[in-house]
Amino acid sequence: MITISQIKAARTLLDWTQRDLAKQAGISLASAANLEQGVGKVGGKVFDAVCNVLQQAGIEFTPEPGVRLRREKYQFRVLEGEHAVMELWDDIILALGKTGGEVLISGVSSKLWLKRYKEEVTAALIQRRKLGIRNRHIIPEGETLILSDTETYRVAPRHFHQHVPYYVYADRFAMINWGPPLRILLVNNAMIAESFRNQFEFNFEHSRILKKSDVVIAKLEGLPSKPA
Repeated sequence: MITISQIKAARTLLDWTQRDLAKQAGISLASAANLEQGVGKVGGKVFDAVCNVLQQAGIEFTPEPGVRLRREKYQFRVLEGEHAVMELWDDIILALGKTGGEVLISGVSSKLWLKRYKEEVTAALIQRRKLGIRNRHIIPEGETLILSDTETYRVAPRHFHQHVPYYVYADRFAMINWGPPLRILLVNNAMIAESFRNQFEFNFEHSRILKKSDVVIAKLEGLPSKPA
């Protein structure tokens, strides 16, 4: 069984603060601190979320007991065709469905999503909300349609989006090529995901806050405009 001492050692090995751990695991800073102080249930939701995110970051918990960083592993998949997007959304649930967490989305057009996949995107967003999975977006100047409240969006100049659109979640990075045919390169690697996560966070911090007067929030049946 994984111990609290191993969790502390793993966080140190990754050079994470408690705040970093809380953010990556999708829990509060107080919950992370309480866990490391032995307050709370071992094997509970917070404990499982922390263990999962540490393992996704490359930590191996050894029987001694101890911790170590695994050698880098790269898994690549190419999703192709109109169903590629649904396969990507299914993978988000696979990666974050048990723990919740955050999906970072850059350069994706909500208008295009709704034109191609209105029913599917609505169902995917409802499912993510139920599982505690949150989205944040960076969109280019001129986009006037969004899928949820403005607080989760930032606007960047269009030259920020000369690269292809991408998703970052858990230890995954997904790059979208509209084609035709539509192709998505899905990379499962903690270091690559962390690199693009840092890039997203920098761009998000330096992008313009979206005003409600600038956009229209799409009305999707069964989906409130503001996350619970």
